[in-house]
Amino acid sequence: MIVERLELSGFRNIESAHLSFSGTFNYITGRNAQGKTNLLEAIHLFSLGRSFRTRRASEMVGFGSGRFFLRLSGRSDSGVGFRIEAGLERGGRVRAAVNGTALGGMGELVGLLPSVLFTPADSELAAGPPAARRLYLDYTAALISPEFLDRYRQYRSALRQRNALLREAAAGGRLDERQLDAWDLVMAQSGAAVIRGRIETLGILEARARDICSTVIGGDGLELVYTPSFGPRPEEAETTILETLASTRETEARRGYTLSGPHCDDMAIRAGGVDLRRYGSQGRLRLTAIALRLAQAAVILERRGERPIVLLDDLFSELDAQVADGVRAVLSDRYQSFITSPRPEDVPAGRGGGSWLTVKAGVFSGTAGEPGCAGG
Repeated sequence: MIVERLELSGFRNIESAHLSFSGTFNYITGRNAQGKTNLLEAIHLFSLGRSFRTRRASEMVGFGSGRFFLRLSGRSDSGVGFRIEAGLERGGRVRAAVNGTALGGMGELVGLLPSVLFTPADSELAAGPPAARRLYLDYTAALISPEFLDRYRQYRSALRQRNALLREAAAGGRLDERQLDAWDLVMAQSGAAVIRGRIETLGILEARARDICSTVIGGDGLELVYTPSFGPRPEEAETTILETLASTRETEARRGYTLSGPHCDDMAIRAGGVDLRRYGSQGRLRLTAIALRLAQAAVILERRGERPIVLLDDLFSELDAQVADGVRAVLSDRYQSFITSPRPEDVPAGRGGGSWLTVKAGVFSGTAGEPGCAGG
């Protein structure tokens, strides 16, 4: 995929911007809190269907604006053009459209524009809460397998329905055992498919991450291990989920939510046999996150046959020169990359074919290494 143009209006501190991009490297520099990450957020919104910084769409609206609007246009690797629009209208409704056709919701954007995002918060990918690791794994699996995405959506829908019944019971209402039985079966069947997809994707990611560690990052190879919340038998997931849901039903009815299942699962990340969640240094965690993101990009390219957009927020500021050169070599012109830095000296000099943008108070200016790729 290649993003060619992006129009923004009322998005965070960007009052209005019409930007064009290079198909290779796009460097965005500027002091902190000027709008660099806001640009990456806008692009990634079209991949994830929601912001990676907030779950409240209203927080993306610029001060005094009342609404935001984004229009992104580009082309697939096969040359097919596309135009995607998204915006928050007055009254709080978020709308999205592809090539002029309205979508049912922002969630339908998932899978349309594959992208890989690295932010400074990714240091918590190995050591932080399990939700970040589940998102990393589920997003990758969804991009390379439409079947996984369908089963994942089915599982999440069943989970919402089941939790609604449990909340009603916890509030003093009647526990509808028959409906719970029905949703338990849907959760077990779709959840087992989700787990199979996750484990398959995990194996592919692990192989790629190990290669990147040995050739780019350095250090011991990574080991990625799936850890289910419902017991040690993921190969018998459907039966095990059903048994677990039945055995914990009374406790769940008192608490008002489902205590186990794929939505509670995790993956352990180890290097040299050491669990990074417990013993990883900050430097090791950051390098591991970089390896995982580069592996994610490679897997999406190989399995989907379409290059993901690579978004790197302040990646190079804390890397030594050797690792930074290795990362840039992996990116090369293989992907379209958007790279931010508060310090121009962190941006490598002498790379033709890329665009160079500077942002100050939400206003972009710059030049490009290729004709027609200047921001403005």
